[in-house]
Amino acid sequence: MMKTRFSWTLSNCFAILLLLLGAILTSWALITSFGTRISVDAVVTAAGLWIVGVIFLHPAPISILIPAIALVSLGAGYASYYSSPHSWLGAIVAVLITGAILSYGLSLRKTIRQRHSHWYH
Repeated sequence: MMKTRFSWTLSNCFAILLLLLGAILTSWALITSFGTRISVDAVVTAAGLWIVGVIFLHPAPISILIPAIALVSLGAGYASYYSSPHSWLGAIVAVLITGAILSYGLSLRKTIRQRHSHWYH
């Protein structure tokens, strides 16, 4: 099995920093002020940090790409739920649409196919 090695370039260090900042910001917001406007703003900001972090991460490992897409999608659902009149349907639609757009935009399918082609070598 052929594996790509992770190298500590400036771009990758910046990406890891953004991913960690997003995780810290989300954790703080959800622990201190769950369901408030402040936590919605913090979760949306953290989702933006995660997206930019994944974009700067080269090569983006599947073990980071899939959880980042899931967390950003859940963040969109959280923001949708607490920004609207608490509509579960709206939150679920936001999660699905965000996940689909990010999967396409971050080329998740292409990445999985490339990694799959190296599984048997």
